[in-house]
Amino acid sequence: MRPLDLTEKDPSKKVTIYLNGKPYEAYEGEKFPVAMLANGVYWLTTSSEGRHRGAFTFGPVPVTVNGVKNINGRKLKVTDGMRIERQTYTDFQEQVEIDEGKPVLQYVVDVAVIGAGPAGLGVIKEIGGRLTTALIEEKGWLGGDLKLKGVKQEGFGDPKEALEELTELPENTRVFLGTAALGVFDKGEYFLVPAVRDDQLIEIMAKRVVLATGAVDSIMLFENNDYPGVFRRADALEVINVWGVAPGKKVAVVGAFPEEITAELDRWGIEYVVVPNPKRVEGDDRVERLIDWNGNSYEVDAVIMADGRIPDINPVTQAGGKLRFKRGYYMPVLNSQHRIRDGIYVAGSAVSIKPHYANYLEGRLVGAYLLQEFGFEAEPCVYEEKLKEYEPIARPLPRLPLDELSGEDVQICGCGVTLKKVDDVVKSGITDLQIIKRLTHLAMGFCQGRYCLFNGALLTSQRSGTPMDRLDIPVARPPIKNVKMKVVAGRD
Repeated sequence: MRPLDLTEKDPSKKVTIYLNGKPYEAYEGEKFPVAMLANGVYWLTTSSEGRHRGAFTFGPVPVTVNGVKNINGRKLKVTDGMRIERQTYTDFQEQVEIDEGKPVLQYVVDVAVIGAGPAGLGVIKEIGGRLTTALIEEKGWLGGDLKLKGVKQEGFGDPKEALEELTELPENTRVFLGTAALGVFDKGEYFLVPAVRDDQLIEIMAKRVVLATGAVDSIMLFENNDYPGVFRRADALEVINVWGVAPGKKVAVVGAFPEEITAELDRWGIEYVVVPNPKRVEGDDRVERLIDWNGNSYEVDAVIMADGRIPDINPVTQAGGKLRFKRGYYMPVLNSQHRIRDGIYVAGSAVSIKPHYANYLEGRLVGAYLLQEFGFEAEPCVYEEKLKEYEPIARPLPRLPLDELSGEDVQICGCGVTLKKVDDVVKSGITDLQIIKRLTHLAMGFCQGRYCLFNGALLTSQRSGTPMDRLDIPVARPPIKNVKMKVVAGRD
């Protein structure tokens, strides 16, 4: 077994790959970052500013593969003999690739559900085949964040057993896995949902749309928070429970919600320490120690950020929804039937942060509203009552010690936007996030602001004294994934 393997791998799939000419053991179908992590290699690419990066904190992983530059190694699946070279972000711009020579696949359905976590699956389960549906999921699996869990979940019990039942879908549900939705657009009496799977453009026309797009992990602001070996919570769960690889031999768990990861580490016997107040990560090409604000030093080889999640607001604002600030995050303004506007519903963690089972119930609730809208009998009141048992989780707003941090070493955005860059603009008197965005390129890169915009707003609020609910949050521009505009602009 490789140094960080937690489980035995299928020996028939064993292959050899090369990173900068050095051979490493891997397994057919593994993601490149997972294979390298299992071998104890964390540094995979270099930012435009010369900072060494891994794969589990910020953005893509630009690499050269078999002589071809600008491949996103984060999504790369290895094959035998593959030769990979590290490269910098300098020439790289991640975008959705579409083969313009392929005919566009077109489908017409009653309901398009974007997101196949517990909420999206709940919508499909409640509809029960009475309407034609399309289920669009960017990840390669059904179940969303629930798929990443190994310990029992409230309301579901064993997550694997729960997903076996939830993923038994009606025959008239079209499932699009590994498919990125580019947005929701008005098209007469329908909504157009363009999407891309591999390099294939798909156009889905739907009478109604459900945004069950979930939440994103909060990125913590401490010095060298982009070092190889710093993990977002979801990425750590994926390497552990999907790929059977440990994030490190001794791990520091930081943030306000360590319980979101410690139970999983306990299950696998991975040694960890909880550090609530991280100040700085240090090491040579990877995490070697973490220093807290009390001056304590912890010898660790990985850091997992467990500081809660925030709703993914980009699909909501792109589709025409409004936001409000409550419970420590921005969330969509909904009417009494969970719609942001006529025809577009929102469910699950895209609404508020709550347990998986509550997200599932909310999906069932939205499914019941949809059935009623199409003239079927349904009882949304049943789910409304059940949801009253679950209070959405409040996320405490961190206080940023802005004048005590080395701002050039704190990354707000993986595209080279540092805390100092944004803070300097705010200190000059500019508090309009639209202008800050233009001056710093905050929220203009790979994630389109999904991970970085909230921290930009937090910094602006705390430096200027402007309440979070008074800030004007920029609206996500279509398409919400980088794609060559000529591909979609040429369509009738």
